[in-house]
Amino acid sequence: MTLTVKSLSLDMAKTMADAAEKEARARDLNLCVAILDDHGNLKYFHRMDGNNFVSVRMSQLKAMTSSSIPISTKDLAKRNESMPNSPYSSVPGIVLLEGGLPIITKDGQHIGSIGISGANPELDGICAQAALNAIESDL
Repeated sequence: MTLTVKSLSLDMAKTMADAAEKEARARDLNLCVAILDDHGNLKYFHRMDGNNFVSVRMSQLKAMTSSSIPISTKDLAKRNESMPNSPYSSVPGIVLLEGGLPIITKDGQHIGSIGISGANPELDGICAQAALNAIESDL
Protein backbone atom coordinates (compact mmCIF):
# COMPACT_ATOMS: atom_id res chain seq x y z
CA MET A 1 0.00 0.00 0.00
CA THR A 2 1.30 3.45 -0.91
CA LEU A 3 0.58 6.53 1.13
CA THR A 4 -0.05 9.70 -0.83
CA VAL A 5 0.97 12.71 1.22
CA LYS A 6 -0.52 16.03 0.25
CA SER A 7 1.11 19.36 0.97
CA LEU A 8 0.26 23.02 1.15
CA SER A 9 1.62 24.83 -1.90
CA LEU A 10 2.89 28.39 -1.97
CA ASP A 11 0.10 29.27 -4.41
CA MET A 12 -2.50 27.95 -1.96
CA ALA A 13 -0.94 29.99 0.86
CA LYS A 14 -0.95 33.16 -1.28
CA THR A 15 -4.58 32.55 -2.24
CA MET A 16 -5.47 32.21 1.43
CA ALA A 17 -3.65 35.40 2.39
CA ASP A 18 -5.33 37.31 -0.43
CA ALA A 19 -8.76 36.07 0.64
CA ALA A 20 -8.08 37.01 4.26
CA GLU A 21 -6.99 40.49 3.18
CA LYS A 22 -10.08 40.91 1.00
CA GLU A 23 -12.31 40.01 3.96
CA ALA A 24 -10.33 42.30 6.24
CA ARG A 25 -10.59 45.25 3.84
CA ALA A 26 -14.36 44.73 3.55
CA ARG A 27 -14.50 45.09 7.34
CA ASP A 28 -11.96 47.94 7.52
CA LEU A 29 -9.41 45.81 9.40
CA ASN A 30 -5.61 45.62 9.27
CA LEU A 31 -4.45 42.08 9.92
CA CYS A 32 -1.43 39.84 10.03
CA VAL A 33 -1.74 36.42 8.39
CA ALA A 34 0.64 33.57 9.20
CA ILE A 35 0.41 30.33 7.26
CA LEU A 36 2.42 27.29 8.36
CA ASP A 37 3.04 23.92 6.74
CA ASP A 38 2.18 20.64 8.45
CA HIS A 39 5.48 20.69 10.37
CA GLY A 40 4.88 24.14 11.85
CA ASN A 41 7.31 25.92 9.53
CA LEU A 42 6.35 29.34 8.21
CA LYS A 43 5.13 28.97 4.62
CA TYR A 44 3.82 32.49 4.05
CA PHE A 45 3.41 35.67 6.07
CA HIS A 46 1.29 38.64 5.08
CA ARG A 47 1.22 41.84 7.10
CA MET A 48 -1.21 44.58 6.18
CA ASP A 49 -0.28 48.17 7.01
CA GLY A 50 -1.38 49.63 10.32
CA ASN A 51 -0.89 46.84 12.84
CA ASN A 52 1.65 46.20 15.58
CA PHE A 53 4.15 43.73 17.00
CA VAL A 54 1.52 41.94 19.06
CA SER A 55 -0.50 41.15 15.91
CA VAL A 56 2.62 39.90 14.12
CA ARG A 57 3.51 37.58 16.98
CA MET A 58 -0.05 36.53 17.82
CA SER A 59 -0.86 35.49 14.25
CA GLN A 60 2.15 33.16 14.28
CA LEU A 61 1.27 31.76 17.70
CA LYS A 62 -2.31 31.07 16.64
CA ALA A 63 -1.05 29.27 13.54
CA MET A 64 1.48 27.29 15.60
CA THR A 65 -1.23 26.27 18.05
CA SER A 66 -3.43 24.90 15.25
CA SER A 67 -0.41 23.25 13.69
CA SER A 68 0.57 21.53 16.93
CA ILE A 69 -2.95 20.51 17.91
CA PRO A 70 -4.91 20.38 14.65
CA ILE A 71 -8.15 21.96 15.82
CA SER A 72 -9.23 25.58 15.82
CA THR A 73 -7.90 27.77 18.58
CA LYS A 74 -11.53 28.62 19.40
CA ASP A 75 -12.41 24.94 19.89
CA LEU A 76 -9.23 24.37 21.88
CA ALA A 77 -10.25 27.21 24.21
CA LYS A 78 -13.64 25.56 24.72
CA ARG A 79 -11.98 22.20 25.40
CA ASN A 80 -9.61 23.88 27.85
CA GLU A 81 -12.49 25.50 29.76
CA SER A 82 -14.28 22.16 30.08
CA MET A 83 -11.30 20.37 31.66
CA PRO A 84 -10.24 20.54 35.29
CA ASN A 85 -7.42 23.03 35.90
CA SER A 86 -7.54 24.32 32.29
CA PRO A 87 -4.41 22.38 31.26
CA TYR A 88 -3.75 24.07 27.92
CA SER A 89 -3.42 27.43 29.66
CA SER A 90 -0.10 26.34 31.12
CA VAL A 91 1.47 25.10 27.86
CA PRO A 92 4.02 27.64 26.57
CA GLY A 93 3.13 29.06 23.17
CA ILE A 94 -0.45 27.77 23.10
CA VAL A 95 -2.96 30.50 22.27
CA LEU A 96 -6.58 30.12 23.27
CA LEU A 97 -8.03 32.97 21.19
CA GLU A 98 -10.07 32.55 18.01
CA GLY A 99 -8.21 33.11 14.75
CA GLY A 100 -6.17 29.92 14.37
CA LEU A 101 -7.39 27.12 12.09
CA PRO A 102 -5.84 23.88 10.87
CA ILE A 103 -5.78 23.22 7.13
CA ILE A 104 -7.14 19.73 6.60
CA THR A 105 -7.75 18.02 3.26
CA LYS A 106 -11.06 16.39 2.35
CA ASP A 107 -9.51 13.00 3.14
CA GLY A 108 -8.39 14.12 6.60
CA GLN A 109 -4.71 14.99 6.08
CA HIS A 110 -3.42 17.90 8.15
CA ILE A 111 -1.33 19.96 5.72
CA GLY A 112 -0.87 23.20 7.64
CA SER A 113 -2.51 25.97 9.60
CA ILE A 114 -3.40 29.63 9.48
CA GLY A 115 -3.32 32.23 12.20
CA ILE A 116 -4.79 35.71 11.93
CA SER A 117 -4.49 38.60 14.35
CA GLY A 118 -5.17 42.31 14.32
CA ALA A 119 -8.85 42.62 15.17
CA ASN A 120 -10.91 41.07 17.95
CA PRO A 121 -10.74 37.26 18.10
CA GLU A 122 -14.16 36.77 16.47
CA LEU A 123 -13.23 38.90 13.44
CA ASP A 124 -9.83 37.20 13.24
CA GLY A 125 -11.70 33.88 13.06
CA ILE A 126 -14.06 35.12 10.34
CA CYS A 127 -11.10 36.21 8.21
CA ALA A 128 -9.29 32.92 8.82
CA GLN A 129 -12.36 31.00 7.69
CA ALA A 130 -12.60 33.17 4.55
CA ALA A 131 -9.00 32.19 3.80
CA LEU A 132 -9.78 28.48 4.17
CA ASN A 133 -12.90 28.83 2.03
CA ALA A 134 -10.74 30.26 -0.78
CA ILE A 135 -8.81 26.98 -1.18
CA GLU A 136 -11.65 24.57 -0.41
CA SER A 137 -11.69 23.19 -3.97
CA ASP A 138 -7.94 22.44 -3.72
CA LEU A 139 -8.28 20.38 -0.58
